[in-house]
Amino acid sequence: MKIEMYTPEEIERYKISHPAEIERILRGVMEKKSLVTAYSENNRDFLVTTLIGLDTQARALYFGYGPDEKVNDALLSSHTVSFNTAHDQVRVLFATSAMTRTTLYDEPVLKSAMPAELLRFQRREYYRLPTPLMNPMHCLIPTENGGLETTVADISIGGVSVLAYDREGALSVGKVYQGCQLALPEAGKHIVNLRICTIHEQSTPNGGVSRRAGCQFMGLSPSIETELQRYIIRLERERRAAQHFLG
Repeated sequence: MKIEMYTPEEIERYKISHPAEIERILRGVMEKKSLVTAYSENNRDFLVTTLIGLDTQARALYFGYGPDEKVNDALLSSHTVSFNTAHDQVRVLFATSAMTRTTLYDEPVLKSAMPAELLRFQRREYYRLPTPLMNPMHCLIPTENGGLETTVADISIGGVSVLAYDREGALSVGKVYQGCQLALPEAGKHIVNLRICTIHEQSTPNGGVSRRAGCQFMGLSPSIETELQRYIIRLERERRAAQHFLG
């Protein structure tokens, strides 16, 4: 997601412009080695990297150099580069002027100016991506009545929505279910704790009942957060590629 996709009201609501607070957030991104996606102006070329240096006096940021020179060149030739990352499981967006190529610790890096402002969203307002129907993600939730198989409908760094054709009362709003098995396609199974925030019911064509539960991740480990962010980035990349092909 890029800043341009939000309304002026949303930008004003989540904007942070105090230099010390911007530095604090970006330093946290760097120290936790959170993944950062840098988008060129054409919206097709992007680099998944990390923030590896922050120079307060020079007001500069340093990012890991990409393995694809075509992508690096696209970022270097863009008048504006947009960045998407997370800090304490909260989505952070910002944009800078053109990047430059330099070295840090004798390694090639991409340098940008420190942003004058950034957007930091609240936890409850994560951007969620729908999961693909052809290769669905599943989550096994242990309940008092045994393991409940669910299908993940959408996902964010903050949580998931799951679909379940469950027994009456199998899930309870407000309850935390420990040891849930979240199976990420091509990335294996991960153990997570889920808090049920909402449950909506609807009738199915065959007369049954489908339940959609909105779930929040609780105590997510940094390693699992990284795997989730990688998966979300891949979903977003595939969605963009499909839109570009259809458009």
